[in-house]
Amino acid sequence: MPTILYVYEERILEALRALVFSHFPSREFSVEQMTYAAPLSEQKEKLSRADAVFFAPGRFLSDEAMHAASRCRLMQLWSSGFDKFNVHGATAAGIPVATNGGANASSVAEHAVLLMLAVSRRLPEMDIKARSGQWGGSSYGLEMQMLEKKRLGIVGFGNIGQKVAEKVAGFGMEICYYDTRRAALEEEKRLNVRSISFDELLRASDIITLHLHLNETTKRLIDARAFSLMKKGAILINAARAELVDKDAFCKALKTGIVRGAGLDVFAEEPPRSDDALFSFPTVVATPHIAGSNRDAYEEVMKRSLQNIKRALKGEDILWSVNGLIRRKLIV
Repeated sequence: MPTILYVYEERILEALRALVFSHFPSREFSVEQMTYAAPLSEQKEKLSRADAVFFAPGRFLSDEAMHAASRCRLMQLWSSGFDKFNVHGATAAGIPVATNGGANASSVAEHAVLLMLAVSRRLPEMDIKARSGQWGGSSYGLEMQMLEKKRLGIVGFGNIGQKVAEKVAGFGMEICYYDTRRAALEEEKRLNVRSISFDELLRASDIITLHLHLNETTKRLIDARAFSLMKKGAILINAARAELVDKDAFCKALKTGIVRGAGLDVFAEEPPRSDDALFSFPTVVATPHIAGSNRDAYEEVMKRSLQNIKRALKGEDILWSVNGLIRRKLIV
């Protein structure tokens, strides 16, 4: 019976851990568990027994720990992002690393649209007014806007970016995108989108939404120069990674009105401090890194992760590899 090692952060709720365990029935798998806070000796011991490892979420383990996983056929990540995982260490140990294959892409895309609406209609502020009865001094919506007839700029047109385009189709927006790889013409036609340069997107978009992996080429992609090119009063949505945006330049853009508002699901420090500079702006709508987190998304993530783990255990090529390895050849 294959051994699956489930690795998680200590803060993960018991109910969520139970959901994970429910997808690894005892008649098929021997399941062990470990937190990232476990000492190195425990990490090495448990990794040495694992035929596959499921990381939820994917966080850093040392090279020494990785090399202890001598029988591991796959390190399967819960997430679509992998910037916080030691992919280099796993690769050096010869172990394939895979993401969830876009299992929560629709969930993140929905959340991005939610943030667009919340910022455009100043939802948190309106909720407080409605509950408090303090309707006096209202601007009667003069500070709000519709999505219809606005230009949406999608930066990063992978699984999530394309899902965003699908979901806003009914809002009557003009949609453009920037990606280093252009989508197939058939996909552009199906989604009614247009590929443009990064600078053109910044200049032309009323709302800009980020859907990129974080790496050395995308870190602080939205910097002072990028903000200087934006249309005055633009809205920025970030449900990807906080480090895609230069925070100092971001705060300045909010203060000067270059950015009229923002919808944020990610922060450089998580959880952020209550006195985070971004929270001083009333037009910033924040959520606690939950864009891809809901029961429906969890079920799809587990379905795909289990599918990939079973492929690895059968000696088949795995899906959604991020390190170029699709099968591990074990030395017996």
